[in-house]
Amino acid sequence: MADNWQAAEARHRFSDVVDAAVGGTPQFIRRRDGREVVLVSREYFDRTKPNLKTYLLSAGYAEAEDDAFDVAMRQVRTEGGPLFGRREVDVER
Repeated sequence: MADNWQAAEARHRFSDVVDAAVGGTPQFIRRRDGREVVLVSREYFDRTKPNLKTYLLSAGYAEAEDDAFDVAMRQVRTEGGPLFGRREVDVER
C-alpha cells in the first residue's frame, strides 16, 4: 500500500490510510498547494515524540566541548544523582 497520498485520494480512501498508519507505517498526505501532513498511529507518535528530558540527556546543548551545560549533562549521565550538594540555609526567626 502506498504511504504517499494526494489529499483527494486520501479523503476517498481514509479508512485505508488510517489502517496503514495504525499498522505502523506513517502516511504522508500532500495538498495541491504542496503543504504536507503525516498521519501516524498514537503508539508510533508516543514512541517517537521527543521530550525535554530525552533531548537534554542525548543532544549536545552547544558546540563547545567545555560548555558548562554539556559538562553537567555528562555528569548526570555517568554519575546520576543531583548536580549540586545540599545548601545550608540560615533562617533567622
